[in-house]
This record gives sequence, structure tokens and C-alpha cells, in this order.
Amino acid sequence: MAAEGRNVGRCQIFWTLLAAVLFALLYLPSAQTVPVSVKKGRSSFNIGNCVWVVDRPCPDSDIRFYLFTRSNPDDRQYIHIDETWEQSNLSASYFNPSHPVKVIIHGYNADMFLTPLINMKGEYLSRANYNLFYVDWSDLAHGPCYPSAVHNTRHVGKCIGQLVQRIIDAGTDNIHLVGFSLGAQVTNYVSSTVRPFRLKRITGLDPAMPLFITAAPDDKLDPTDAEFVDVIHTNALVQGKIERCGHVDFYVNGGILQPGCWGSGQNPMACSHHRAPDYYAESIRSLTGFWGWSCQSYVYYLLGFCPQNNLQVIAGEDCPAGTEGMFLITTNPASPFAIGRWAGFSIPQKKDAVLNKHGLNRDPFISDIDQWGKLDSSFNNVDHFPTPYSQDPNRAQGDDEWPYFNHLGTNELTKEHIRKILEQDKSRYNGGSDVLPLAPSTLATTIPTVAPPSDNDVDDAFYLQDLRRRLQQKEASVMQQYAMPVFNSH
Repeated sequence: MAAEGRNVGRCQIFWTLLAAVLFALLYLPSAQTVPVSVKKGRSSFNIGNCVWVVDRPCPDSDIRFYLFTRSNPDDRQYIHIDETWEQSNLSASYFNPSHPVKVIIHGYNADMFLTPLINMKGEYLSRANYNLFYVDWSDLAHGPCYPSAVHNTRHVGKCIGQLVQRIIDAGTDNIHLVGFSLGAQVTNYVSSTVRPFRLKRITGLDPAMPLFITAAPDDKLDPTDAEFVDVIHTNALVQGKIERCGHVDFYVNGGILQPGCWGSGQNPMACSHHRAPDYYAESIRSLTGFWGWSCQSYVYYLLGFCPQNNLQVIAGEDCPAGTEGMFLITTNPASPFAIGRWAGFSIPQKKDAVLNKHGLNRDPFISDIDQWGKLDSSFNNVDHFPTPYSQDPNRAQGDDEWPYFNHLGTNELTKEHIRKILEQDKSRYNGGSDVLPLAPSTLATTIPTVAPPSDNDVDDAFYLQDLRRRLQQKEASVMQQYAMPVFNSH
């Protein structure tokens, strides 16, 4: 076993060095002439200005901690953390163990003064007494060194874990980590460092996707990292992750592109990514709140099976511990972003109110949110979606085996899967059960018994009748799309 462990360690070092060399050759200017240097005594090496930490101890001068409290709201206080309480300076600082602790972690190519992150300071200290610890690991995360920054997250998490352990030594366990982008992935390593202690809460703000798509659970943020993990997605599939990472995941405005991030020469992707901490900072003191409605999965959302419903949860600072599931949120295109609960009027009415208020200063996709609560775009329409295969399924002859959804089998199984989804979705609006969905013949004639609350019973009845009609139309449309002949995929 010891030999196996040494072999694994050698393999990890080999692949790390290989990745560093490939990155240098492919991405760094004049990489062939960039010197590679090893810092003796600090267990790291450089390729150009990219630092790759191999085995540094904590504390590390490249990872710094600063404290803000109501006693020093404007002047950050440097916090030295070491292996013991006595060697650290927490006891001589403004730290108060009777107040909740927030540890705020920036991401790649940024520092602690990133605008939406530093804005959280004023929001928190205006709300109550907090110990706000800001982590600055910018020396290990600067551009264009993304691969080395990802590599360094393990070391950064270990040193932040040392900070958390000293806070625990002070007698408090009310510790909440807030990580943005790559900083959200760092929290996983903080969690593993402090075990068996279990963190109360981790908030991931658009956790970074690049180089984390195939990462093992122990190398990325997931629900096992704290008693409660809540995640906000704003730029999925680009800089942020699309898959769920927490006990509860909120997908804002579809989770990919954000309204208001167009025009004025700004990068819509970067703007959308940074909206996650923008929304969170506003949520700290917002009286309106970022309320999301329940959706079973992102696939359901893309297929249009997630209409606005009464199961709503507030996102952000006041998200209740213990909340589980996926929720969809819409916002205004500009601050204040929060639009509150969805109650008393339909999605089209709410959408029109947002668009009329802000005009063209919006993500053009937001104008296409349909009555199903999804982006009404052709990207998920099988008639327009570009097939990844060399042949078009519409032209296939005599073969009924091509699955439109991976791992769902034949076309017949796919159609049956879609029918079950539709029946379960309709049962929610007819007093039915997800476990025992009503038969199609019953659904076609049953009068709805559960309606969204409002002050007008006539409006409620009309709403449900209209919803039932639209569900039936949706079923007919989907089934028609899946009626075409198919062929084998490889």
C-alpha cells in the first residue's frame, strides 16, 4: 500500500508538471524563452509569472487575511494566523467570538477589493455585528495563470482552514464561507481541512466551471462540504458551472446570461458572472428579496416544464437553512435587482412590468421567457437544434433507435418518458400526486381543485383552465416533434 501511495504521488507530480509545461507552450507569450524557476524553501515553482505551489506550509505570505467589524468598518486589520492560538493575533484584534463570522473569498484574477465583494462589507455591517474576514490570495490567482490558480486552490483552502481552526479555538462555530467563482471551489478544501468539524454554511457564487467539469467530488464544491450549501448560478456553461453544487441551487434569469449585461461596451459574459456577488450583496439588506420558484431539474426547465408555482424560497443571505432543490429567479436588469415574490399576477404580466420599466437595457433573452418560465428560444427545439452527428435524424429511414436524449434508449422509450413528465407536471395543477399521476383521460376532464392564491376566485379558475389548455398544447407539440423516424447513434 505504501508503494502504491508513492506511485500515485509520483503520477500526480508528473501530470502537474506536464500540465504546467503544456500551458506554457500554448498560452504564455514567448513561452519557449520564459524561465522556469524553483523557489527553494517555499516549495513552489514558476513558469513565467505563474506560481505553482507544490508543498508550502501555512501560514503563507501569499495568502493574507483582513478583518472588518463595526469597530473598524473602513480600516482593514491584518490578521496573522499560525499553528496555535498563542502564535496568532486574533486575541489582540477586533475579533469578537460572540458575533457571527463571514469568510469572503475572491476568485481568479481578482483580489479582496473586487467591487461586489467589498460592497458586502457595508451591507453586512449596516445589518448587524459581524466578523468579516476577507481572504486575499491574488498573488496565487492572477492572470493569465488560470491552470496554476486552479492547482493552488488546495493550498489556499488549507491555509483558510487554519484560520477557521483558530476561530473555532475562540469558542464559536457560527462560521459562514462565501466564495465567488474559483473562490467557491476553494471552500471545498477548507471544509476538508477542518474535518471532523462541520462548517455551518457555504455559499457558492457562480462556482467556476473550467477544469472542474470532471473533477472528483473531493476536488469541487458539493453538499457534503457544510451543513448547508447554497449556490447561485448566473453564467453557467461559460465561467460558471451548470450542474447543481449545493443543497439548494438558484438559477437566476436562466442561469446563463443576465439582463442588463448588454451594450455600453461591456463583456456580457463577465458581467453575467459578476452578477452573482452583485445579487448576493443586495440580498443582505433587501426588503424585497430574491424569490425563486421550484423546478425539478435544469432539463425540465429547458423543456419548459417549470411554470411559476407557489413553492417559493428566498435566495441570498436569508435563504433558510435546510432548503433543498432547484429554484428559478428573475430579476430587474439594473439595481435594485430584486423583484420579490411572484404572487397576484402571471409571469407574462411580471415580465412586461420589468421590460416596460427598463426598456432596451436588458438581456434580449429575457423578453422570450414564456408562460412555462423558461427561455422561449429555439436552442432546445429538435426542429432547429443542430445535431452533433453527420446525418440528420429527419432524413433517417427505417430505423427507430436514435435517442433524442442521451441514455434514454429508443425513440419509443423517449416518447414514453416525455409523456410521463407531462402527466406528472399536469398532476401538480389538478390536485394529483407525483407518485400517482392522473390518467390522461382524467386530466382532460377534471376541474382543477388547487389554484394559486389570489383575491379573485374567478381569476383563479380562469388561470388554471388556461394552464391546463397550455399543458395539453405543449404535450401535443412535444409528441409531434418526437414522432419522426430515428437512427442509431454511436
